[in-house]
Amino acid sequence: MTQLFTCTSSDLYDRHTYKVVLKNGKNQFFEHWEEVQRYWFENNRIPDFLDLVIVSDKKKSKEKVKELGFAK
Repeated sequence: MTQLFTCTSSDLYDRHTYKVVLKNGKNQFFEHWEEVQRYWFENNRIPDFLDLVIVSDKKKSKEKVKELGFAK
């Protein structure tokens, strides 16, 4: 039996950053997977150009906590 999956959320998925490593030692950085795909497909026919994609978790920014107090 084939298992079917449904979309559980339509929110944007932005938990990763992407680094496309080129064979010449340079790197291209992207915030969205769609940008990585577009870059890869536009450049994949150039011999010895693309090497790999590194997917990294985004670092969580620490939010400043407001301190609330009471004055007499």
